[in-house]
Amino acid sequence: MWSRKDSSDQLTRLSQAENDQAVRPVGRSYLAVGAVLVLTLAGCGLSEPTSDDPPVVDTREQHDDPGKDRQKKKAKGKARQPTKADKPDKADSAETLRSYPVLGVIDGDTVEVGYRGGVSVRIIGIDTPETVHPSVADECWGQVASNAATRLLSGRRVSLRFDASQGRLDAYGRTLGYLGIRGVGDFGLAMVKRGHAAEYTYDVAYRNQGKYQAAEQAARATGRGLWGKCGGPDKSLAASQPKPKPRSNAAPGPNCEPGYDPCVPLYPPDVDCADVDGPISVTGSDPHALDADGDGLACE
Repeated sequence: MWSRKDSSDQLTRLSQAENDQAVRPVGRSYLAVGAVLVLTLAGCGLSEPTSDDPPVVDTREQHDDPGKDRQKKKAKGKARQPTKADKPDKADSAETLRSYPVLGVIDGDTVEVGYRGGVSVRIIGIDTPETVHPSVADECWGQVASNAATRLLSGRRVSLRFDASQGRLDAYGRTLGYLGIRGVGDFGLAMVKRGHAAEYTYDVAYRNQGKYQAAEQAARATGRGLWGKCGGPDKSLAASQPKPKPRSNAAPGPNCEPGYDPCVPLYPPDVDCADVDGPISVTGSDPHALDADGDGLACE
């Protein structure tokens, strides 16, 4: 026999059963959706980056030792110190390798050159006999050396090189340097080789000393130039002149021109020094014009 209480309990159980059936499908749906999302996210994490993906930046350098960073910056900023090989020789600078006109030849070892408007250049490493020194008498071979320098340099352009070992100026304010001539080479060396100059070292060795000394030895050995005619540099011109033969008090012979001693043939015909035995003392009018410099001694 059913009572009201039994009917109420039965209705309660039926309602609870219906709620359980409605809840179970919803829970399963949430679980399924969650599983799909997990798989999707996992797949995205494992996929390879494409060309559209942003580049991966390695930030490990930001965590390096700051002391090392300072050392790197210091090393990078420190320039290499120039060595001697990196520094150009002043003597070979662009300025000294240009060519300049020769403005004049003062003597065998001093030349006027159109460098910086015009300077007097004293050639390094050579010495020629004096011809223009205010307190030194003219020396043997001096004029010959000056003439030789004029032939080599007149109307030419020359290069000018300096030598750090000698400085730029001498005691007289002259520029010290070497001159180069196209087709000839080193002017100073050419003068020494030809016997027009002696090698000269002032105080300290100069760059071309070895070449100049070797050239002087060769010129000495062969008696070239001032070595054969004067016995070396710095010889007085008067002392180097051959002494004239004593004058004869005898009257000139019938075939001798008066005013010459020893005998010179009558004029005309004209004779020159190659036709007579000099030196000859000239005391007359010199019709043969043997005494070119007028010093009373001809064909010396």
